[in-house]
Amino acid sequence: MKATSAILFLLICSAINRAKCDTIEPGWCSIYGECGYNPTIENAEFRGSVPCKNNSISMEHYKGSEFFELYSRTCPDLAPPDSESAFACCSWSQLNTLAEQLVASALLFARCPSCVANLYNLICQNTCSPNQSMFVNVTRSMENNQPTPIALEYTAHLSKDFADRVFNSCKDVVFPQTNGKAVDLMCNGYSGPECTTQRWLDYMGSTNNGIAPMDIIFKLYDNTTTPPTPPSPFEAHEAKTYGCTEAPPDEEPCSCTDCPATCPVAPPIQTTPAPFLIGDMDGVLFIVIIVFSILALAFFAFICTCYFRKRNKPQQIDFKQAEIDDLYSKINEEIDGHATVLPGQIGLFEKWGKRSQDVIMEGFQFWGHFIAKHPISTIVIALLTVLLLSVGISMLILTTDPIQLWSSEGSKIRGEKDFFDENFGAFYRTEQIILKLQPELEKDTQSYTSYTSRSYNFSAILAKERMLELLKLQNEIRYLKAPFPEAEVDLGRDYITLKDICFKPLEPDNNNCTIMSILNYWQNDPNEMDKIAYFYDELRDINYTIDFHDHFLYCVQAPNSIQDTTELKQNCMGDFGGPILPYVAMGGYENDDYHSSIALIFSFMVNNYPRDTIRFKMALAWEKEFLKIIQTWNNTNFTTAYFSERSIEDELVRSSQADLIIFAGSYVAIFLYITIGLGTYSSLARIPVDSKMTLGFAGILVILSSVFASVGFYGYIGIATSLIVIEVVPFLVLAIGADNVFILTLEFQRDERKPGETLESQVGRVLGEVGPSMLLCSLTESVAFFLGALSDMPAVQQFALCAALAILIDFVLQVTVFVAVLTLDAKRQESNRADVLCCVKLKGESTSPQRLEHVFEKYYTPTLMLDIVRVLVMLAFFLLFFWCIFVTSNITVGLDQDLSVPLDSYILNYFDYMEKYLSVGVPVYFVTRGPFNFSNPDSGHYVCSTAGCYPYSAVQQISFAAQNPEYWKIETPSNSWYDDYSDWVSGFGQKSCCRYESDDPTNFCPATEKVIDCEACLRRNTEPTSDEFMNYLPWFLKDNPGVECNKGGHAAYGNAVSLGENEDGASVVAGSYFFTYHSICIKSTECTDNLKRARELADNITKTLYYAEDVPEGFEVYPYAIYYVYYEQYLTMVEDTIFQLGMCLIPTFIFNFVLLGFDFYSGLITTVTILMIVVDTAGICSLWGVDLNAVSLINLVAAIGLSIEFTSHVVRAFSLSTKKGRKRRVIDAMKTMGPAVFAGVALTNLPGIAVLAFAKAQLIQIFFFRMCLIITLLGMAHGLIFLPVFLSYFGPPVNKAILYDKQQKIKSKVDIPQKFINPGFEEDEKIPPTKVVDGPNISPMREETITSL
Repeated sequence: MKATSAILFLLICSAINRAKCDTIEPGWCSIYGECGYNPTIENAEFRGSVPCKNNSISMEHYKGSEFFELYSRTCPDLAPPDSESAFACCSWSQLNTLAEQLVASALLFARCPSCVANLYNLICQNTCSPNQSMFVNVTRSMENNQPTPIALEYTAHLSKDFADRVFNSCKDVVFPQTNGKAVDLMCNGYSGPECTTQRWLDYMGSTNNGIAPMDIIFKLYDNTTTPPTPPSPFEAHEAKTYGCTEAPPDEEPCSCTDCPATCPVAPPIQTTPAPFLIGDMDGVLFIVIIVFSILALAFFAFICTCYFRKRNKPQQIDFKQAEIDDLYSKINEEIDGHATVLPGQIGLFEKWGKRSQDVIMEGFQFWGHFIAKHPISTIVIALLTVLLLSVGISMLILTTDPIQLWSSEGSKIRGEKDFFDENFGAFYRTEQIILKLQPELEKDTQSYTSYTSRSYNFSAILAKERMLELLKLQNEIRYLKAPFPEAEVDLGRDYITLKDICFKPLEPDNNNCTIMSILNYWQNDPNEMDKIAYFYDELRDINYTIDFHDHFLYCVQAPNSIQDTTELKQNCMGDFGGPILPYVAMGGYENDDYHSSIALIFSFMVNNYPRDTIRFKMALAWEKEFLKIIQTWNNTNFTTAYFSERSIEDELVRSSQADLIIFAGSYVAIFLYITIGLGTYSSLARIPVDSKMTLGFAGILVILSSVFASVGFYGYIGIATSLIVIEVVPFLVLAIGADNVFILTLEFQRDERKPGETLESQVGRVLGEVGPSMLLCSLTESVAFFLGALSDMPAVQQFALCAALAILIDFVLQVTVFVAVLTLDAKRQESNRADVLCCVKLKGESTSPQRLEHVFEKYYTPTLMLDIVRVLVMLAFFLLFFWCIFVTSNITVGLDQDLSVPLDSYILNYFDYMEKYLSVGVPVYFVTRGPFNFSNPDSGHYVCSTAGCYPYSAVQQISFAAQNPEYWKIETPSNSWYDDYSDWVSGFGQKSCCRYESDDPTNFCPATEKVIDCEACLRRNTEPTSDEFMNYLPWFLKDNPGVECNKGGHAAYGNAVSLGENEDGASVVAGSYFFTYHSICIKSTECTDNLKRARELADNITKTLYYAEDVPEGFEVYPYAIYYVYYEQYLTMVEDTIFQLGMCLIPTFIFNFVLLGFDFYSGLITTVTILMIVVDTAGICSLWGVDLNAVSLINLVAAIGLSIEFTSHVVRAFSLSTKKGRKRRVIDAMKTMGPAVFAGVALTNLPGIAVLAFAKAQLIQIFFFRMCLIITLLGMAHGLIFLPVFLSYFGPPVNKAILYDKQQKIKSKVDIPQKFINPGFEEDEKIPPTKVVDGPNISPMREETITSL
């Protein structure tokens, strides 16, 4: 009867809900024990055993038993360690399997103890809860020759509040290797807000995740769900949880990185200084307006005062002076209307000035006479000297490496770069392609429903046929053979491939090249992309086809996964062994919806080699072929932008070669102008004789010879030079040297030979007149440039040194070779021989034509000296000066990279695509330089970002920065080798990644190898000792990540740690880095800001790490990115510019003061005028799109040299003039020097500058055409308009010593009573008498004194 009842019971239970037949009450189980592997899953043995369906009473286990000890460690909430016993619905074997599975399940969340504890408890409650039957219902099982059926699926009825608390404790845990949330890897493709508690549990309970041995259906209940409670008699299970801010027993709360609620207040950000305002107006502008207004009012007051004083000044008659002047009245035109100078009126500086001028003039007069007498010998000796110096060009070191040009060896960034290269290897060379579909094809989007039932709208470029097209291109590049005959020796073939030069992170275990491309989600294999699988969703009763879309969706969320959780079971890692980060390989998406990307980015990583190695040449050869393939790729479906490491240099060479014609045309234009401008043509028939083509050619040859000699000299002594020197210095020296050529030639043409004077004596006398002026300018310019070489920037140093020596040599050649050629040309012209064709002799005599000086003397300068014109000139130029001060205060600092290439360059398109489609900028490394005791756990807490770490640790500060990218310019949290190593080395029992051979503890057992006889490095749940830390660290750095252990550090950190030894010979971490990404920077100001913010962050980290124990002096953390070496200069560019220009202006004042006769006023006026030219140049250039950088600094230094030519000649002529009144002295000075400055400097430069406007290179157009044009126009305006007017108001008084000497020359012409003569003056004052020479015609003096007398 009992048997019949039992059979009947089973039949009834098989026909109705099984749960109604089971015992569902506290203390009863739904599953118990293990029933083998799940027969419905392939390779189920790798997932562990599944439980048996067993509705039995829970078993009690007592403290001290082996089961209880493991039970209390694994499920402390069910078996509190302090309890005497505990009930469980799991067997001993089941508990062991559970412990192993918990380790695997919680591995992603191991950083957060609260999350791990809750996750353990959730699984423990389902598996071992003594009240399991109250909330666990087996819904699918299978008979399998066991006493009890195999449980294949069960439903867990949970309180939604309980499940939400577990999820909330885990949702912010970071997975460092992807810098994303770990929970996003376990949410069926959902991320962010779309990853909910239910979706997370659905993933963990699905056998599709690759870990779960059986399916678990989680049902959540509360007042918001339908239904709000589980079906009777089940209950919604509730259990204890820990918030992420709470610490489980013997643990720490989750860190700030993994639990925002634990975050302390973020470190204060140094607020950007508020703009300098006075009221609502820019402060600088306000001050400029006030200062200008004050000066303008003072100037008007000065004019009014002078006017009324002159008008109301009473006549005072000095009878003694009048009597002397009356005695001189017969020749008063020779004393310029001045009152007679008495010896006691001459100042000390005036005497010194007179003596120095006499010595210099007599020296030049002697020298010119000597050269004129020996012209051929002079030319031969000079040419031989130039040729000897020019031979040094063959030894010249030409610097083409931009790093060596724009950063000094002793600079901070060079030291940082050298340390990085030596310890971690040089940053790789990037070969990159950005591809997008043609606009008309982008509309072909594709809708796809994943097996998770979520629908996606894939962009057209992610269609399989499109990606296969791109795979063909990628493979063509990957396997291209670049001709390289020199490879025969090393490689045994005459070509190279990408594998010969590429970056291989897992070498030697994996020799595949790093190619950052989404095609590597399928290991670049089209067969992998074609694979499909099928999935039946029992809950929705839908059959899904799983294909490449699902694999893509998984990989963009978990790029570090060795195996996706779809039925495809495909690897997401690239074939080179590293992850493909989606934000690096795709662009044009929003909100991390990578499936909507409209651009794909292919990056081929090539190793960077020293420039003097064969491998560097190999890289260049491969890059050349790479560019050819892209440029010839014919696919009308795509638009491309591409870039190679050699691209910019190639484009610079291309534009330079194209612009050689432009530079040649510039020099030809200058040559033609000089040859024409030097001649004085009296008639058409006299042109062959009056032409100065030979003389002009000699002048240009002298100038160019000085450049060759200068470059050759530095070649001898081993000082390097650059292309910018070769291009700019000849142009600069030509502009400066042409002025001296014109001054000397025009003065000689204007001069009339005196009776009985030989040509040689005339040449000497003319050189004596203009030589001091040439010396003044050349010496000032040369010393200014030599001081400019104090710059730390190599390019500026090279330019300044070469320019300084070239100007000095040019001056020497001009007073030797050019004087000799001038003498020979004068002899030719006197003998009426044709220019160039000297054998041809013509008839006729030359007459004096109207010269340019006539225009200056009779028309231009008198008009300029009109009172209204002078007032307007002063106001206009000072208004311009102060306005440019304001503009310069807001000048943009930097050199945008797009300016370095021509306007027709493919690189500009690449820069445009970068800005549009790249999501992150270049990698940035926060480098620890110097030994740091990472092996000390207390020190390590200032580095790490996991539970128990210092809230403001190094990694945590980078994480804070990534949360505020607008300020810090950091886009992602940092990868941390220290955190991953801590996880890798920690004891996880059989799942430990760190293992060694049992027979030989010195041999590492990789987790990827199934070596049975291996032991875990740490068989305890504690941190490693210092010795263990350092012993196992090399193993971590060479361990390849795999399914069993994805924390292996070879791929991600193989080069991130540099090991060394301390003084005791113990192993230490000598250097390491923590890696993240910068914000994108296209403009120079953005890149400079990136550097500035990164250094600020690194300084904060350095201060933090000094809280650790035993930090050696000199230890620091610094940031390093590949472009820092180019942008460091801009951090101090303004200060460096002020220093450089100041150093150049100092000798300008000193030499003008000394060589203008110890005249303080002349030196000050010259310096102030040059300063105005430089400031105005900077201001106007800024308005014209010229930023402040090393190239513009070179031009500003050159502007000082050119400005000296525009100003010093005029000031010297004014200071030596003895005319009565400043206006007359201005007219006198402008008559002699105005034409030379106008024709010799301004008009010499302008033809050559105009040709530069047609250059292809933007650098030439902007920094040479624009700047040189502005410098020339401003220099001409200041030298020929402002300076004469300024001198007419504030010019230095007449040098009384010069005037006295002039008056003494005429004593013999007038019988002067002895009472008016001081016979001891010359003896007492030691002023030597000067020979009487006939001076130029002097305008008659005013006769007010004589008339009144």
